[in-house]
Amino acid sequence: MPNKNKKKEVFPFHPLLLGIYPVLALYVFNRNETVLPALQKALITSIVVTAIVIAVFYLIFRSWRKAAAPASLTLLLFFTYGHVTDLTQDTRFFGQLIGRTRTLLPIWILLFIVGLILLLRFRKPVIDDALNTIALFLMIFLAIQVAIPFIQAGRAGINSRQATASAQSEVKSTSVNRDVYYILVDAYSRQDLLKEQLNLDTSSFISELKSLGFYIPDCAQSNYDNTLQSMTATLNMNYLDALGLNYYDDKAKYEPYLQDNPVLKQFKELGYSTATFKSLYPPIDFPNETYYYDYYEDASFLNQQASLNFQYLFLKTTLVRPLMDYIERNPEITVSPGVAAWLAVGNPKDGRNHRQYLQNQFALDSLEKIPDLPGKKFVYAHLFITHQPYVFNPDGSFNPYLQQGSKGYEKQIPYADTRLLEIIYTILAKSNPAPIIILQSDHSLFPNADRVKNLSAYYLPDGGDKQLYPTITPVNTFRLIFNKYFGGQYSLLPDVSTYADENHVLHHPPSTCEGVQ
Repeated sequence: MPNKNKKKEVFPFHPLLLGIYPVLALYVFNRNETVLPALQKALITSIVVTAIVIAVFYLIFRSWRKAAAPASLTLLLFFTYGHVTDLTQDTRFFGQLIGRTRTLLPIWILLFIVGLILLLRFRKPVIDDALNTIALFLMIFLAIQVAIPFIQAGRAGINSRQATASAQSEVKSTSVNRDVYYILVDAYSRQDLLKEQLNLDTSSFISELKSLGFYIPDCAQSNYDNTLQSMTATLNMNYLDALGLNYYDDKAKYEPYLQDNPVLKQFKELGYSTATFKSLYPPIDFPNETYYYDYYEDASFLNQQASLNFQYLFLKTTLVRPLMDYIERNPEITVSPGVAAWLAVGNPKDGRNHRQYLQNQFALDSLEKIPDLPGKKFVYAHLFITHQPYVFNPDGSFNPYLQQGSKGYEKQIPYADTRLLEIIYTILAKSNPAPIIILQSDHSLFPNADRVKNLSAYYLPDGGDKQLYPTITPVNTFRLIFNKYFGGQYSLLPDVSTYADENHVLHHPPSTCEGVQ
């Protein structure tokens, strides 16, 4: 007679959830630098790995219930290996660095063997019940984290549109149709900082700009120390608190303020065509403008830079990491194009860094051709020629083996200076009437108070430079331009800079000009 009190066993679905959780969790942690469509390649990888692991254990045990717990153990070890490597890379145990492959990989194999023995010896339904509960809780918690920023973004969008609408009435068309170039060189540091930190002399570049008529603020500083915050303030001509934003708000809350920013909106209202460039960061990517420059515009999203970057980041957190590290340490190794594309490493001419090199060169070449376009134009050229991955030799050739960090960064500056001057010469020669050119960076390379010491140079014809001053910050850039050239009535704001230290405490360093010439 059947036992009516026997508890019905719950189907063990935990391996399925644990298979996709790592990708979504990585997205949540990095959502300020990526977009949901960029997860596609990593999700496919995760699903394939999960399917293979489940299939292997199912073939061994010929039972889903028996295979589920060992499959989850394997997936847990596979998807956490890279995270543990990062956490233990400087940790020593009996003199040995734990984070090295030769130390950590044997530990991982031992954990797998011991964990498998324990699961087989003490196999009970309660294990599957517990794993189901844990996996379901993690996914629900993750879904809430994904959803909340988008809900906040919807509310922020209403506020940003209202703020933009009120700002648009403050400017008017003029009879002088000047092109306006806002050239943003990501992470380019101020002249004195480059000299101090890297012994890199850019005085000839600065002198050449001055000889062309550029005004260089002696105490140039950005308003914030990160791209998202810095560009929000610049393109909205206001500080974050005045916009209702917090420094640590999620990207999704910032995005409406950037996508509906009053600078772009007002130039459109003034009858300007707008030109933008493919960005590494989704919130400051404006693909729907009159002209949009993306070298890989026709590529499928699986093969676009955002997908490759996220795939690389994801695989670095998994047990594939030792293979990726080995290929990166030995660039002479040739791997098949398919493997290189999936791992996002190897084959320099087809790899992730070479794609960024081609995009950077395409952006520079396209910017130089913009004066030939008809009509009046507002150009927002956010360039990543001094931003990781560092891919330029000083002569502009591609270097697939270039060291990253400050050593790689300093090799980008000479080429950036050369090309920027060439482009500016072309713009000035082909523009009539004289254009407005703002050459700035969103922040510098270096940390803490140095992080806000940015490049800043203004070419404001017909006396516009008379209104500039040594401590002007980007939040006032377009306030001043709209006032001088388009009849605006903006008050200039106090110039304040903000950076976050390693403890996430915000500071407001004063403007400093030591060593600036």
